[in-house]
Amino acid sequence: MDIRQIEEAVLSFYRSGTQQQEDTHQWLQKIQESPQAWSFCWQLMQLDRPSEVQFFGAITLHSKLTKHWAEVPKEAHGEFKQKLLESIVMFGNGPKIVLSQLCISLSVFIVHMLEHPTVIEEVTGMFLNEQLGALSKTCQLEILMSVLERHPGRGRLRPTRRSLGRWSCEELNKNEKLNAGRLEESEMTVLINATKCLATWLKYGNVRLDECDTMVQVLLKLIHYCYWKEPKEDGCLSQEDSDLAETAVKVLVKVMSSQNCNGYKYSATVIRFMVLFLDVLGPILDVEWKENNENENLAFVIYTLFLTTLECYSSVIFAGILSDNEELTKVYGRTVDLLVKCTDKPGTYPVDESCSTLAMEFWYMLQDEVFSMPNDDHKTKCWDAIKPVYAHILKVLIRKSQLPNDKALPKWNSDDLETFRCYRQDIGDTLLSCHDVLNDLMLDVLSEALDESILYLNYDPQNTDSWPLLEATIHAYCSIAQKIEYAEYPQIVKLLKVLNDIPYDKYSDKLLGMALETAGAYSDWISDNPKYLPSAIELLVKGLSSTQASQATLGLKDLTSECQKEMAPFALPLLDACRAALQGGHLKNSEMIRLMYTVGNIMSVISYENIIQYLDVMVSPCFAELQMTVQNQDKSDAAKSRIILRLEMISKLFSSLNTRKPSEKDGDDLSATVGRGQPTAAAAAAAAPPQPQPVQPILLILEKTMGLLKTLCEQWIHDESVIETLCKALQQALTNLMDDIKPLLNDMCCLILHIFANKCAPSAVEMAGNFILIFYNDPQSRDSMKQLFNAILEYNFGQMQQYDEQQKLSDVADLIETFYMFNTRITKKMPVCYGEVQADCTRLVEYAMKAMMLPETGPIKKSVGFLTVFIKESRNCPRMMSAVAGQGENILRNTFLCLGGYTPRAHVDVFADIFLALNYKYPSDYVRWIKVLEKPNFPTFFVSQADKEQFVKKVLKEKVNRRLVQEHVRKFAAQCRNAVEWEIDFRTSS
Repeated sequence: MDIRQIEEAVLSFYRSGTQQQEDTHQWLQKIQESPQAWSFCWQLMQLDRPSEVQFFGAITLHSKLTKHWAEVPKEAHGEFKQKLLESIVMFGNGPKIVLSQLCISLSVFIVHMLEHPTVIEEVTGMFLNEQLGALSKTCQLEILMSVLERHPGRGRLRPTRRSLGRWSCEELNKNEKLNAGRLEESEMTVLINATKCLATWLKYGNVRLDECDTMVQVLLKLIHYCYWKEPKEDGCLSQEDSDLAETAVKVLVKVMSSQNCNGYKYSATVIRFMVLFLDVLGPILDVEWKENNENENLAFVIYTLFLTTLECYSSVIFAGILSDNEELTKVYGRTVDLLVKCTDKPGTYPVDESCSTLAMEFWYMLQDEVFSMPNDDHKTKCWDAIKPVYAHILKVLIRKSQLPNDKALPKWNSDDLETFRCYRQDIGDTLLSCHDVLNDLMLDVLSEALDESILYLNYDPQNTDSWPLLEATIHAYCSIAQKIEYAEYPQIVKLLKVLNDIPYDKYSDKLLGMALETAGAYSDWISDNPKYLPSAIELLVKGLSSTQASQATLGLKDLTSECQKEMAPFALPLLDACRAALQGGHLKNSEMIRLMYTVGNIMSVISYENIIQYLDVMVSPCFAELQMTVQNQDKSDAAKSRIILRLEMISKLFSSLNTRKPSEKDGDDLSATVGRGQPTAAAAAAAAPPQPQPVQPILLILEKTMGLLKTLCEQWIHDESVIETLCKALQQALTNLMDDIKPLLNDMCCLILHIFANKCAPSAVEMAGNFILIFYNDPQSRDSMKQLFNAILEYNFGQMQQYDEQQKLSDVADLIETFYMFNTRITKKMPVCYGEVQADCTRLVEYAMKAMMLPETGPIKKSVGFLTVFIKESRNCPRMMSAVAGQGENILRNTFLCLGGYTPRAHVDVFADIFLALNYKYPSDYVRWIKVLEKPNFPTFFVSQADKEQFVKKVLKEKVNRRLVQEHVRKFAAQCRNAVEWEIDFRTSS
């Protein structure tokens, strides 16, 4: 093969346009597969070649090693190793991309040669003993670590790992200049490499913690040296010192996390190490306890070390909460003090400091450890012991959660704001842990904090930037709202009063936004204490006309849902406020949609006459605008946006407006009797025939507007978003009305059939499924339901046939997913449909088998779910049973093909359900059908006949244990893909 031609092709690939690149890439891939690649790859790596050509030679070598190692005769293995090592020496000083590929190739070579027990020692010995003389010791060590770091067979290298670990420690410890406090730059490089070597190998091995004393002490010595050796005026470490210290701390993290299942076994060692960490690293953290500090990364990894140790050995260290062991108690106390300081790191996260977020998990760990103590008396004492700490942390968290004011905001970018938003969520979660510990005491602490924040706000009335502390205090109240029980706590009463008294106009809108969110968060509490409902309504209504209307609409939605029964006395003024807001023109679309949910909730508790009146003034404008758009046949984007908005508003109203919600029964009246068993007036009234109730408002709306909705559907039938929104609105009406919608059943079915005749919307399928489940057993409606069911089947069959013929089923993956989700529901709840409508069940199963072989997740899961349910229910329906009996072997054949490679390995678990269903419902047929696996090289040539027999034996044995069958399926899928050993190794290393 002409080397010059290959070189020109490589250069053309890197320097040409996209189309030419694609053609060249295919040609280069082809020659990489050829046997001649073993020879030309070395020629391409000659030093006089361009770096792109050298790199192609290196990746070709790696490709051949990985895929075609069998082409190299055994007698040539020694020569091959020598050439590979010579190439590594040749590129030892660069280019780095070529050297990196050669290191990977050497890793792969070592794996292939593991049948020789000394191959690892031979290769590593050449580097450790500096036998590659053309390269410096530092360079050789860097290359060795690069090779071993990428080694895919790490689990078998324990002897080498231990020798490398010992070498690294010795290299660190023997350096007398480290003890003397002076090192040259080259010596620093060796130390960094030695530390990295430790870090790499600690990831893959089981290191006994009690054998790490020397390693831990040496690493701490190294950190101490880097930090204290040469104090600078600005306190900032040099890049080399910082890198070395951080790497050493990361190694300690790996040491402490390597045996986290054996806490009690190493309890003495853990305490000894914690004392060392506190003694050596604690003073560094004391110095770095400041904002805008230049060594923040070092402080971050040190805190990470403490938190990792606590996470792995929490029971050992938390035993010091109440202990007779003075040393253990001191370790616990010093550790908690250190984590308190971490939480209270000076500055604002994340612009001034980055460490305080680390400690959040600790406060959950501590309370969880205490609450899980088995001895109640000991638990109570420990609980009392940690309460003061949590009371202090509560105040710290309020301070740390302050939003930036207008003066500070300019130095924040969008990423900082998003990071801080997540940080506040973490603080909110931590406040819940504080409440678990403090209970009612937390309200006392928050009440004090509220008083302090109000004093601070009033200290300088002219200062409009003093609001963040009050906002943060209100945020703390809001975060624990879910924990507050129904009692009339004076602290909550005070909070609601404060929220109404704040002069919001003077301060940032964010203060009002948090107040509105908090009012909504306490809706559940207000429902138990309805006397405070007026103040909450007043505040939220005030918010409707502000820039924080979004929070106001959210709060009103929660309040009217939780306090619906208590809302009646305030309903009409609140509806007037909602109408004014909707007509004001300042609300965003999402706010208008959400507010309609509130309107529906309120209307549900007012008189029928008032409902009709308010529907006329609040809902009629929505339909009037739709009517005008339809009449004008306006198909512009603006018209489309308005149609979707109005339909979504109507949908929200339909979801919440219901005048027939269950009412509470007065049991005493119904059971009471007087005199000689005579019924009471209440009991007599209850026994009287029920009075006819007025038409449900939603049904009234639909009866008046069905013609408009049909016309709208016809005009926009080809616009998916409009049709989806219309279907969702009608679906909400159906969900709310249920069988009360029967007067409009024919109209609704015609509308759905019209949609199916043009374009199948997923929401239309879902709605059709609900109609079938509700009305199929109604004799008057059964024919309509059969027609609807047939229409869904025929439309979807037609679509799938069309795209299947073009081999483009993936183009309708959403339709397939929706269709089989629909069929799963019908099969579970109304399987009689398939027999009575004479559905083509075989065709249904065939397309399900094709769907499960698609690459998209949705069709895979839904089609497999359908097949599973269909198989289970088929014994009750001859038509379904005939389909399963005729396609059982094909179902298993396609299932095995999916396990062999069609389906991503992440999703193969779902196929376990098919094996279980067939084994449970068709045991004798299942034994016959599964013999399809006996076919040679099926489903792939990677899996052996013995592996297949073993798999069959295991799955035939299990009829109910889903977890076990999933495990068998996962393993078999890995064997089919020849992915077991390699993928497990790489997963372990990630």
